[in-house]
Amino acid sequence: MFDSSANFYFSSCMHRRVTTEIAGGMHFSEGEVWDDIQERLVCLECGEYVTEEEVRARWGQVLQEVSLPKKEVSHGDD
Repeated sequence: MFDSSANFYFSSCMHRRVTTEIAGGMHFSEGEVWDDIQERLVCLECGEYVTEEEVRARWGQVLQEVSLPKKEVSHGDD
């Protein structure tokens, strides 16, 4: 049986353009320094808050370690 009360939202946006939104600040009270800084990614096209993983998943990218081959350097004294 299908539960029709469940609401699913599927965004068709590919989140091609995202920016970091930073809110909050540094505070000083009663001799203590603290912050409430929050960083979130927001899509500039649809306005949705997204995670880095969601953006990478949309583009089919998988986090991988990239190891570049070391290039032999010749100093000319061979």
